[in-house]
Amino acid sequence: RSSKGSRDDRLYAPTPRPSPGLPYTTLLDATDAHPCGTIVRTGHGWLFAAGGDGPCVVRLRAHADRPGDFGGDDWADLVEVPYRSSTGAVELASLTTGSGDEDLRLGERGLYRLRVAHRPLPQTIGAVAVEEEDDEDEAREPTDLWQLDFWPVTGTVDPPRWVRRMRPAVRFVDPGWFWVLGYQAIEIANVVRWTSPGDGMTVDDLRRWGIDHYRGEAWLDQPQRMTIPMRNYPSLAEIAAQVGLREPRSRRELLPLFVALGVLTFDGSRYVGVERPPMVQDVLELPAAGVANLEAYQVTGQFTGYAADLVSVALWDGAEQSIESLAARTIGSEDDVRGALQFAEGRGLLRIDHQPEDQFVMVPLKRKPRPAVYVHG
Repeated sequence: RSSKGSRDDRLYAPTPRPSPGLPYTTLLDATDAHPCGTIVRTGHGWLFAAGGDGPCVVRLRAHADRPGDFGGDDWADLVEVPYRSSTGAVELASLTTGSGDEDLRLGERGLYRLRVAHRPLPQTIGAVAVEEEDDEDEAREPTDLWQLDFWPVTGTVDPPRWVRRMRPAVRFVDPGWFWVLGYQAIEIANVVRWTSPGDGMTVDDLRRWGIDHYRGEAWLDQPQRMTIPMRNYPSLAEIAAQVGLREPRSRRELLPLFVALGVLTFDGSRYVGVERPPMVQDVLELPAAGVANLEAYQVTGQFTGYAADLVSVALWDGAEQSIESLAARTIGSEDDVRGALQFAEGRGLLRIDHQPEDQFVMVPLKRKPRPAVYVHG
């Protein structure tokens, strides 16, 4: 620990998800310029980190000079970024709340280098919950450890540089079933895919899951609520008809539908989740406008975080790059860089000015604000 100070605290940062109840165009401003990038983004007096579902343990440390060995091989994610402090102090806050107190004194106002390190924490079985805790999250075990090391720097700014990534810079393509079907229908498939052991779940396993998670004995056979499909997408009855089934009226009847769609498999007794389900547009017939919206949603999920990383490099004096140099700096493949640059240009985040010898300049573009609509009820 640095003699200048350190602090352990918890950070709660829920992961936002797009809602299928809104037209995709109303979600673009919220999703095509990710505030955290793939791991972390910084600016003049601010830092956003992708804390996940939390709770997390966050360790803040200040140093007079660049720290030496700190167990770098133990971290799953590791990135160094510039940070400009307007106060010389740091406060740790969640997405919506902060105490207003000083958590760590850095020193003088000015430019700092910041090393952000992250790793998941091992989860113990049967951990004792905090007694009489008002906030349910406070009783949960921390899931991740974050360590943020600050030290002052002078001279030219060194743009962000990624050292290690736990996950690929570009996400896998979301097949789009949640987007088309909505939460109520997709829930039963997600229970099978995310909570079952490798050999899947029987119907009785699913019934017990509903009881254990306070859904009730009749959870599997409760009638489905009527929902209105999004514009340019088929209804649940029309989706079932396309694969030769009648409209499912309950979660139990949804299971054969997900088998027919390729999201689950069934061996006669157990349902098993498919690791990489097929794309919606490869299974269902959709109107052209529906396919266009779906593809826009999928490409945003793929590239929004990585494109934000590239914008961050450009903003921190790293605008002049080549595909090769940018891939090395951000630990992405050259194809990833090309895809993210194309996405950023298409969303109006960057303009790419091409130079001789495979060089180019990334020019960040000012975002045009769009009017917001607030609905209360």
